[in-house]
Amino acid sequence: MRQDVKNFYEAYPYPQLPIKTKEDLLSKMHGNVMKEILATTGKDAAYFAGKNVLEAGCGTGEKCVYFALHSANVSGVDISDASLSHGRALAKKFKVAVSFSNADVLSFDAKKKFDYIYSLGVLHHTENPKKGFCNIVKMLKKGGIITIGLYSKSGRLFHRLHRAQIALFAGKNPKERMEYIEKHIYGRKLRAGVEEAYVADKYAHPYESYHTVGEVLEWFRENGIEPIGCHPACKPGFGSRKLEQLNWLLKRKTFFVLSGRKL
Repeated sequence: MRQDVKNFYEAYPYPQLPIKTKEDLLSKMHGNVMKEILATTGKDAAYFAGKNVLEAGCGTGEKCVYFALHSANVSGVDISDASLSHGRALAKKFKVAVSFSNADVLSFDAKKKFDYIYSLGVLHHTENPKKGFCNIVKMLKKGGIITIGLYSKSGRLFHRLHRAQIALFAGKNPKERMEYIEKHIYGRKLRAGVEEAYVADKYAHPYESYHTVGEVLEWFRENGIEPIGCHPACKPGFGSRKLEQLNWLLKRKTFFVLSGRKL
């Protein structure tokens, strides 16, 4: 599975956002997304200035550069050399220092501790998401914050059915899926870059898993992590969480983010 995922991201580096200016990273759509993510930590971007930050599964590096522009000491790891190449070019463009390296989130050891670790949309593309979480959380300092973003088991249900339909007609090969999507869904050739990367990651990825807030809270509990915040908002209590996550299905909230602090 790891090799299939690596090959996929070598062909379709993700997300390849169309970043031209600092404002494209710090404000506008990307900046708003980062504010939503950081709201789950109870901190703003300025808080991380001078702190050691790790992105586990950094893709094309936009978020790494975002934190570097806020004066954090940033490390980013990914299994795709093509994605890392984009990240290095972006860091060079904005003249910031980011330590990018090729590594597997399931097994790598940074040989240092971090104040903040985040992994968004990564663990659900591995063969063992819990193992990946347990591995990266070992690199978190006491009192440090970790943020995890995963596909929702309930919220992504309709999308899963759509993926299954595409697989039925196009098979499992990502290239063949993309050809099917271009011909039968979009009716045209996809534009190289962000559009192609987005569609590939959404419909042609060779593997993805689906999770619940309760499941991740159990990972937190087992690793001494105190929950801080969740996006979309999810009330405490088993029953409330279940109802809220069913509501995500109706609202097509396919992805959730959960943050916690190491005790």
